[in-house]
Amino acid sequence: MAGGGAKAEPEEELSSRSSSGGDSEKWETSEEGRTNSKGKLLPDGFLDPLPPQKSLKRPRFCGMVEGACKQGQRRVKRRDALREDIMDSKTLEVHPSIANLRGLHRAAHPNEGTILGAASHLLMANEWQVRCPRFIDALEHAGIACIRHLQFIRLDHHLITALVERWCPQTNTFHLPVGEMTITLQDVQIILGVRTDGPALVGPIAIGLGHRWLSWPDCCDELLGSHPEEDVVYHHPSEQNQTSNFRMGSAQARTCIPLRWLRWTFYRESYMDLTMNDLLRHVRAYILYMLGCFLLPDTSGSHMHLQYLPLLEDLGEFSQYSLGGSILAHLYRELKEATKPTRVYMAGCLHLLQVWAWERLHVGRPTLHVPFPRDITGKPLGYRWNEERVREVPIGNVRMYRDEIDGLQQSQVIWEPYTPALMVWLPKICVDGMEIWQARVPLISWKRVEWHLPDRVMRQFGGRQLIELEPMERTFRRVDGRGRANVDWMEYHYNYIEMWNKRRAYIIVVTPRGDDQEDLLRYMHWYRSWASLYLLKAPIAPPNTYYPKAPVERIMMDYYVRSKCILRPFFGGKCNGARAMQLAIDEVASLCNRVESAIHIDFGAVEDPIRDNTHRGTSPSSVVGAGASRVRDQEPSSSTNQ
Repeated sequence: MAGGGAKAEPEEELSSRSSSGGDSEKWETSEEGRTNSKGKLLPDGFLDPLPPQKSLKRPRFCGMVEGACKQGQRRVKRRDALREDIMDSKTLEVHPSIANLRGLHRAAHPNEGTILGAASHLLMANEWQVRCPRFIDALEHAGIACIRHLQFIRLDHHLITALVERWCPQTNTFHLPVGEMTITLQDVQIILGVRTDGPALVGPIAIGLGHRWLSWPDCCDELLGSHPEEDVVYHHPSEQNQTSNFRMGSAQARTCIPLRWLRWTFYRESYMDLTMNDLLRHVRAYILYMLGCFLLPDTSGSHMHLQYLPLLEDLGEFSQYSLGGSILAHLYRELKEATKPTRVYMAGCLHLLQVWAWERLHVGRPTLHVPFPRDITGKPLGYRWNEERVREVPIGNVRMYRDEIDGLQQSQVIWEPYTPALMVWLPKICVDGMEIWQARVPLISWKRVEWHLPDRVMRQFGGRQLIELEPMERTFRRVDGRGRANVDWMEYHYNYIEMWNKRRAYIIVVTPRGDDQEDLLRYMHWYRSWASLYLLKAPIAPPNTYYPKAPVERIMMDYYVRSKCILRPFFGGKCNGARAMQLAIDEVASLCNRVESAIHIDFGAVEDPIRDNTHRGTSPSSVVGAGASRVRDQEPSSSTNQ
């Protein structure tokens, strides 16, 4: 073997290397089992992840040296991949915890991991606005019209990182001090407004000899009317100086489609003049675009796999698929991948994750203009968190959110945010098939399978939480599409698809919670016996910096930061303008009123600042603004703390 353009090795050298067990020793990593050529097993029953290392002869040429280096790099990558596969395929423990994953989870490296970036681009989705009634009707027919209301939700990357640090891939739940919580089919359907009850989103092989289309370009030509050419320079429809030829890798060019090409080619202000066939092509392009940049994005953030296009041939049939189940399975898998300490970007529907956290936890939750959703009739619940409806977004960092989560109390969790009063405002698609929300079943997203485990979070459905739970299927192994380009996933996941088809037989019965605390205490005792409750270690010395842990404390921090910025121009007598000073006083007074409305203040126990400043020689005129504000605050009509 030679690398980097090296000359061929002598025949005797090749035979020697082959017999010495170099690259010739193949390792199987299939789901049925992993074994090397000698079938060596570790004492605990796991297969040896490392092939026997044997020294290589000293290379004779420079090219051979480079080839040996590349061979060593490939061996290290293969070793790491095998270790990861073995951790995934390990028989699941009855009580798995983040601590059991040791150094493989980013929670073990709180001071070393990076803040996760997002490969989900709802801002890109906002660039394709849909206002044409004819196009909206077609989206309604396809069962995906609700997502057009979710325009732009600003991602809090620090909050997402703090949540990922609490994710346990062995249970598909967040391990929090208050117990386990997770995103369920209920959250997906209510927040996004997509269907969850229906066939699994997976299809047969459609490309190749003996199948529907010979190649993906042929499929695109029939269902979209065209396909992107590799050597053609495309222009932005409204900005002609912006061009691209969409160069991708050879494998991606054969199976993927660029997201920008979809928007540049099919976006229109109106679709009223199109024929029915052309309209359907534009709708298929829009759905592919939304899947790629919002609902099912991968870490590339720039293209979408074409495997979903054949399912869009009949939009009415596509509307029956469990798109919500696919979105949740995809997000579960991406959460698992994001727990790796070296991971920098995270894919999946991150806006679903963030809105879920805002609906259920106080951590990082912004303030809304209209808290009660009386103006979201016919829209999914996620609509109320759009950028233009959010009044204030907390300024947080990952350390602050870690501390808040470590100190989370039961009273700071909204276990059932979707009240009957709220549900009546939602569209019909948000509640169709709601009985399967408690189904303990596998979720299928084409090649990916993940387990939906509502029995671990029954408090989210108003039920009593059970204990002594199995994490998931004992022999469950995660697989992906690497090295499986020609696999028929409908056949590969046949058993899981059959379980999903019988999902109503696996619905967990919800036992009412009741008013007593005995069940909760029993559950928390069991949960604390094995779970990792706190991410950060207790400090040996008192901390020098205090991080706010509650909304009221954030208000106090905000008061300090803003008032200091307002008054900074007046420090040292630098600014003497009467009008500027009065505006500053009014702004600080407004901040004071906000603090007073959030915090109970016993004014009788606080010394009068005017009298105190007078004794110190301060002129009463210098505190007129504060005194006037104090008088207004003490008026009965404006008191907010009675």
